[in-house]
Amino acid sequence: MNLTKCLTGVALAGALGLAAGTAQATDIKFGIGIPEGDFPEYNALVRFKEYVEFKSNGDMTVRLFPNNQLGGEREMIEQVQQGSLELSFPADGAMAGYYPKMQVWSIPYLFESAPVAWKVINGEFAREMQADILEQTGIRALAFSQNGFRSFTNNVRPIVNPGDISGLKIRTMESPVFMELVNSLGATATPISGAEVLLSLRQGVVDGQENPPAVVYGGGLGEVQKYYTLNEHVFGLHVIIANNEWFEALEPGEQQIIVDAAQLMAWTENLQKTEGDWRFSEKLADELGMEIHVSTPDEKAAFKELTQAPVTKFIEENVGEEVVGELLSAVDAAKAELYGTASK
Repeated sequence: MNLTKCLTGVALAGALGLAAGTAQATDIKFGIGIPEGDFPEYNALVRFKEYVEFKSNGDMTVRLFPNNQLGGEREMIEQVQQGSLELSFPADGAMAGYYPKMQVWSIPYLFESAPVAWKVINGEFAREMQADILEQTGIRALAFSQNGFRSFTNNVRPIVNPGDISGLKIRTMESPVFMELVNSLGATATPISGAEVLLSLRQGVVDGQENPPAVVYGGGLGEVQKYYTLNEHVFGLHVIIANNEWFEALEPGEQQIIVDAAQLMAWTENLQKTEGDWRFSEKLADELGMEIHVSTPDEKAAFKELTQAPVTKFIEENVGEEVVGELLSAVDAAKAELYGTASK
């Protein structure tokens, strides 16, 4: 055998071996709290995985860790911040523990509809907040998405007007903002952890609670509650977050794929959460016999009049008047663009 050809072949094989090594798939871990199943959040997560793997020709693979396999939302945020987890999908309440300005999204009756919210969470205010999250926490917020409008259920009476909720004991998240909202309606806010809500309702510790239809159905709350009013008092957010050092180490083309996938994931949840308002409400009524009332714009305005000012003041004391004013201005601009004039 010709020695030169032999050495050339060895060198070529080595080069090909090196190239093959560098072309190995990038393994990406994505943790969320939602269990596997036909839920908007999980469906959105699957879209992210499918898009990334398809667009990268399999060079990037996404491993999904649903149902709090890697810990609760706050634990996963910390893992993303520290770099042991590439991606997660916390709710705004959990994110507020790391970035307090997230509380601003909990202003009652901030958005009159999902399309208004979509404009704002994809607009300049949201982009500036994403940049500030990176600066303040080191976490890259890739996108905001719709976690659903929260509404009241109870076992005592239908809630049509604000006076109907007065005197009821309502479970809230362990959040001062939500406690202030419920108390401003004359009800008694009772903070209880998510894991204990169903038992508390079944035992009559509280009369009701507040959550989007998908959660009321999927969490079994409809089995122990009779009345549901879709008053949509707070628009909940999810944040698609990434470890910034991991993201910046990706090739530019890979970064684009991740960003695009996050946008696809956000829009998947936006649409499925909105569809879920009627899809899961119908299930609650047809399968469980819940009495559903969809609040009219005038009815919602009555709730807004009682709750927005005191809760907004409370939030301003925690995050500052400037960020509250900027968000309210962004909402007015979105409404003017959609409806021709800013709603009053």
